[in-house]
Amino acid sequence: MLQAPGAFERATGFDQLSDFLWKYLHRRSLWTLLTLMRALGRAPFRFFVGLDQDQIVGSAGLVMLPKAGYIFAVVTDSAARNRGIASHILGQMHRATQEKGRPWVALDVDPDNETAIRLYRKLGYEEKAQFNWHVGPTPPAITPPSGVATEVPKSKMNDMAAWVNLRQLPALRDPLPATAKMFSHLENFTSLPNTQKKTWSISSSGQTTAVVRAFYMPMIKTGFLIPAGYDSALSSDSILSLVAPAVNWTRSLGGTRTEVVVPEPPGEWETSMISLGLPRVTSTILMIRPSTS
Repeated sequence: MLQAPGAFERATGFDQLSDFLWKYLHRRSLWTLLTLMRALGRAPFRFFVGLDQDQIVGSAGLVMLPKAGYIFAVVTDSAARNRGIASHILGQMHRATQEKGRPWVALDVDPDNETAIRLYRKLGYEEKAQFNWHVGPTPPAITPPSGVATEVPKSKMNDMAAWVNLRQLPALRDPLPATAKMFSHLENFTSLPNTQKKTWSISSSGQTTAVVRAFYMPMIKTGFLIPAGYDSALSSDSILSLVAPAVNWTRSLGGTRTEVVVPEPPGEWETSMISLGLPRVTSTILMIRPSTS
């Protein structure tokens, strides 16, 4: 697991999670909880490993979403590459996903990782979307330039998820539909202890035009914003008004870094994020295949 962080993790600051997670995994209370959840069939994720004479030479994680198995942290030991280890582990994960009744398998990959992309294509994955990661120091207090974003209460999350699905990228509506619990598969990046979240929307003429979900991860003092759905004609002023309460909230909790993940095409989002001192530092490609291929 300590070999997993690469260029993407360094660009986004997620490499700082390695030491935290390593220490967290040594807590006896965590393993007691996971053992109980596994016995009840409620394990939040599964890890698959490749073994060579009882030595771990590769690993990957798997989370079950409503219609897909989401694969993360695929890594092969540097001394054991080009032996088909990753292919074997992924094959096991595909079968596990199928056994759980999920028709799709999905993962995100750094577009510069050509070796991984070639492997995924060989296994039947197809590129379905690209997401741009804007990262920088948490901006100073933002005064909304127009309109007021409204915090979405829990009682309205199902309605908001339905709205997000209507604006979801067409290729993602079936394999990765929005739910009240998770608007975007990217929220898997925030599934860490003590993470807090809130959701805001903004409207025009009484109609919702955009929604953003914000997370605060205290272990790395980072605010993580995901524009889950928005009208293509959303103006820069509306974007800044939407993210203002989210950024201000994460700063109030001690956030020193802000990350905003925007799907292609970004519309006015890229210009708006740059104006806040949040340049695009990296991208990820979402790849999907049927679990039965």
